Amino acid sequence: MRSLFNADSWLWKPLGWLGDLVMLSLLWAFCSIPLVTLGPACAAVYDAAVHAVRRKEDTVITRFLHTFKRDLKQGILSGLFWAGVVLLPGLLLYALLRFVPFFAERWPLVLVVAAALGFFLLCVLCWVWPTLSRFAMGLGALHVTAVKLAFGHILRSAAMALIWVAALGAGLRYAFAFFVAPGLAAYLSTYLIEPVFRPFEEQEQT
Repeated sequence: MRSLFNADSWLWKPLGWLGDLVMLSLLWAFCSIPLVTLGPACAAVYDAAVHAVRRKEDTVITRFLHTFKRDLKQGILSGLFWAGVVLLPGLLLYALLRFVPFFAERWPLVLVVAAALGFFLLCVLCWVWPTLSRFAMGLGALHVTAVKLAFGHILRSAAMALIWVAALGAGLRYAFAFFVAPGLAAYLSTYLIEPVFRPFEEQEQT
């Protein structure tokens, strides 16, 4: 019976892990409410998933808020950049389908191409925020690096994109999933990203 109440027992350890994911999800959602802060919130949720949930180097709240505050300015600038990247092609697509008969008649093909492009952009985004949370670099270098990583590790990128699509879809459809899906998606992403980041970290340390 005494072992049952041990923090490392078979019962409490999974519950503690689940509690960390719920806390991550709530912090991510709360800090993303202004929308303009979605970028630094994504960087913070990944960093906390690595250092607080996986490595147990800090508490979830402390690590998340530290990274969010540190990356706030660059994260907002990066988020505004990506808002333009998504919004402008979206408006162009609408104009082509609405006012150009050639594209309007071929709307299924146009939407397939747009969906493929959107999926690739999501793959790049899956690298932008983790890279921002881990390495100090300018805005241009950050996005160039993210594109290179997305191309260079296309299977990992596609897997992460699918994880986030599934997580956000579940969170929007089922209220209970919202409380764990973002944190779980970030946690699962760490297993795809950290093996790629490890050699770069080792180079910085030497």
